[in-house]
Amino acid sequence: MQSLIGALMVGFTMIVQAGFVAAAFAVDDRVIPSRFRKSRVGGTLLLASATIWMLLALTAAAWLWAGLFMALGAFQALEPALYFATVSLTTLGFGDVILSQEVRLLSAIVAANGLIMFGFSTAFLLEFVGDVREEERATAPRNT
Repeated sequence: MQSLIGALMVGFTMIVQAGFVAAAFAVDDRVIPSRFRKSRVGGTLLLASATIWMLLALTAAAWLWAGLFMALGAFQALEPALYFATVSLTTLGFGDVILSQEVRLLSAIVAANGLIMFGFSTAFLLEFVGDVREEERATAPRNT
């Protein structure tokens, strides 16, 4: 049962993260002025904003996992549930908080979810940087 619950939560957190990515590209394409995107300062600010945005996506996943742990009765308070979810999601796994046998398999699934999410975030940021750099190059004067 833990594997099924964990798989469903991984799927859900990935959908949430994909929503964050889609929103970032939509804002970049529709809201951010082209002139701003093409400048060096604008590109840097966009990259910083995208990084913070993906950190928010990872934070949302930690909150979702914490909520699941509380719903399953693994924790009685939000702070330890959020702490455990964050530590597990980032794959640090300090080991200072250990789940009961009824739900401990979920901690490994949270760690696997974190690996996937951090990889997805990295891929998004590389794509985003590539797009910004491409726009900068397209408008830069050519030396001939």
